Parts: sequence; structure tokens; C-alpha cells
Amino acid sequence: MKRQRPPVHPGDVEALRTSIAAHGILHTLAGDEETIWQVPEEVPLAVQFNSQSYAVMMGTPADFEDFAIGFAIAEGLIAKASDVTAVLVLPTEQGYAIDLSVPEEKINRDRMAKRSLEGRTGCGLCGIEDMKDAIRMPSRRLPAVALSPQAVARAYEQLPAHQPMSRVNRTVHAAAWCSVDGEILLSREDVGRHNALDKLIGALAREGRDLGQGFVLMSSRCSFELVQKCAIAGIGALATVSAPTALALSLARQAHLKLAALAGRGVMIFDRD
Repeated sequence: MKRQRPPVHPGDVEALRTSIAAHGILHTLAGDEETIWQVPEEVPLAVQFNSQSYAVMMGTPADFEDFAIGFAIAEGLIAKASDVTAVLVLPTEQGYAIDLSVPEEKINRDRMAKRSLEGRTGCGLCGIEDMKDAIRMPSRRLPAVALSPQAVARAYEQLPAHQPMSRVNRTVHAAAWCSVDGEILLSREDVGRHNALDKLIGALAREGRDLGQGFVLMSSRCSFELVQKCAIAGIGALATVSAPTALALSLARQAHLKLAALAGRGVMIFDRD
């Protein structure tokens, strides 16, 4: 028996564009059946500054401008989206090059860790050559954000409705911007969790959102790189589906960034030293 594709939701068009059909046999206790799954594309995304290569990450070919600008902000290379005067997206033989035009005086050269030109999917450390460049936290204090367990639980409940790519291919990570009462206002997806967060940071910066009026919710685990990216971008609270690592928790406390995680019986908010 061949399973039919489900109807396409209007919000799934972009997800289908960045996915390919994979044919196979689904083996179940009820029997075997021919099945078609959608699997996400994973391509090289080269981030350039003034036509000079800086890093290549593997990611989902969507939201290019958000990704490159968010990556630049989260790496501490630029301070704000308006530092970028133009974005040029060029298809390459295997992926895409995203070239950011930035006045030289706006680029923080001291933050430009030496990188090789290839990084695994969404890897926050790939290409960094010196260990001292791995952990780079901002010195400024983050905005004090009210983070209630009720708001986090409400956002978790809403998250599936804001994951059109995951609805199609069941593979990608999501990063969502939520109001302090738990309403999801904006979301981005990618095969890499770091890329998803970069895309969200870029979208928030381009829209000029007030980062003191909400928190980030992610469908992934909480690694220290996510804490680092949020802190550098000026985000004051982060919620993830699993507990943070010890290093992530330590860095969050250092930056006064609030953390929350989904627990079996509710929501855990790490609010004690």
C-alpha cells in the first residue's frame, strides 16, 4: 500500500521548497507500506564581509539575510543590523554565499576569531583555532526580563504551530521570540540549532524589536553557545526543552541571563546561584 501525501498547508510552501522527497518503506507492526517523507536540504552557507570569506556553516537554505546578520551580531562582529548597508545572496555550485557590506569602522576586528572555512551543521565552535576564542561573553549587563513558568509553558504549547518546516520534514530546530506573557511573536527554523538562533537574532535586529520585552524559546538542548549568542545579542532570557549544561548555566549567571527548561512535571526556572 502506498501512503498518500497529506494536504499542503499554506505555511508549508517554504518548507517544501527547502526539502526533498525521500521514498522508502515504512515497517510497522501492522505491516509494510511505501512512504514518502520530506527531508530538509543541508547546504554550505558562506558568510562574507565586504566580499571576504569569514565562515562557512552548513544550514537550511532559507532566511539568508536574517542568518547572516544574526550570525554577525551573535559573534560580536557588528553591533546592530543597521551597520549592514547591503546584503547580497549569491547561489554557488553547492550552496549560497551571503555577502554583507559593512563599513570598515563598523566591523569589530578584535572579535573576529580566526576560523577555517568549514563548519558542521549549526556548530557554534567549528573553525575556531584558539581555545580562548571559544568562550567570549559580553561585559554589559543584560535587560532584566520577567520570566514566569506560566509564560514558558504557554509558549511551549504554541511552538508546534510556528514550525512549518518541522511539520513537513520533522527534522529541523526552531527558535522563537516570545512576549513576556508567552505569546510567540516570531520564529525561525534550521537544521542547526545555532543557525536557527542566528536567524531569529537577525530577524529581531532587522525589525528593531525591544529585547527587554520577551524571551527566546528553542526546541533544542541548552548548550553554552546558545547562552553566549543570546548574551552577545542582548537577549535577557532563554528557555529550552532540556536542562542547560553546567557551563551554560555558569555563563548565564555570569551574564545575568535567565534560563528555563521544560520538565516532566512543569517548567524549571534556574533563578538561584
